Amino acid sequence: MIHRERSVFEMINRIILVGLCQLGAVSAPLSADISWPQSEWVQSDPTSEGMDAEAIDQLDAEIRAGVHGNIDSMMIVRFGRVVFQAGYERDYTEQHQDLNHPSAAPWDYLNPEAYPFRGSTRLHSLQSVSKSVISALIGIAIDRGELPGLDATLGELLPHRNIVDPALRAIRLENLLTMTSGVQWDEETSYFDLINDATASEATEDWVDFLLKKPRIKKPGEEFNYNSAVSQSLSEILATATGVPTNIYAERHLFDPIGINDYYWNDAPEGFSNAGGGLFMAAADLARFTLLFAQQGEWNGRQVISREWVERSRTAWVTAYPDSGLDWGYGYQWWIYRQPSQSGSGMYGGWGWGGQFPLVVPDLGLVAVFTGWNIRDDADYAYPFDLFYDRVVLPLSQ
Repeated sequence: MIHRERSVFEMINRIILVGLCQLGAVSAPLSADISWPQSEWVQSDPTSEGMDAEAIDQLDAEIRAGVHGNIDSMMIVRFGRVVFQAGYERDYTEQHQDLNHPSAAPWDYLNPEAYPFRGSTRLHSLQSVSKSVISALIGIAIDRGELPGLDATLGELLPHRNIVDPALRAIRLENLLTMTSGVQWDEETSYFDLINDATASEATEDWVDFLLKKPRIKKPGEEFNYNSAVSQSLSEILATATGVPTNIYAERHLFDPIGINDYYWNDAPEGFSNAGGGLFMAAADLARFTLLFAQQGEWNGRQVISREWVERSRTAWVTAYPDSGLDWGYGYQWWIYRQPSQSGSGMYGGWGWGGQFPLVVPDLGLVAVFTGWNIRDDADYAYPFDLFYDRVVLPLSQ
């Protein structure tokens, strides 16, 4: 890793800024004293960034000991500087020898040569964090005038599908982004069971066709219902509108501008990039994507994603699982884990099966990335977003 030289003035300015933020005198400006990663990230340490080093070390020790299951990596960044980064080795062949998954390759999630890392690389399956990436691409395409906007309907966006049902045709792009399509879908049962519609769709040759054959049982916009095939339709919508494959569009307008040069994105059987869960990326590159959102879509002076789209993405347009007693919201393929309050800062992020969590705490200039492979139904561990919030965010925000 490389270290950038800083002037004495810059160092003093940073110390003053962190001190004021700790005292609650000011909110940390999102662009203040930001260190933009080049080929490598700028390195720092928790104490220099006003954070609790002991708490982070304790969390690291617990993860290393397996207390929180299969967490493969943890990376914490403040103001663009890495304060902590670690990877953890796990033997998934041994752990999963008693499991069976109904999906064939390439969706054979128990194959240690394919998941969670792609072969011998450090590219980790992001699973449903792919949804947050496709949302960003939809926003970019709207800003570029390549998509008509949030009120465009499914019938207009997928004309080649010849959707006959007027109720399905009328579903708006915004309904897809917020998981409020109204289509009948069960993705709350085990992913190891074909009763789960996402798993069942993977057994077909056309995931979006599987979606479109489902009845609509709710009015669009009325109720949150998590649906991976809806996210897959976004990939098809993007490629149809732009004439460019989703992964290539991502390279041109998102990955390249922020320095992501190595990734893998598999395709759904119908030939479009798997936006429901097919993206693989190194943790440090996922952190670049997360930092982009923490900086309101700006990257080193370039507005890669509009501030408006970032704000809409992180807004809780609907309550997720309202009967659970949890206070989770859902934006544009992003989860809102904590709303800002007197007791702590707000936090939002992605969520991928197995433990993929890019997390953003906007007012603290703080992001974190966790990757993992806690896929067993019988596992019971604290989620990394709770661990990170309780151990790292709260001491900073109170």
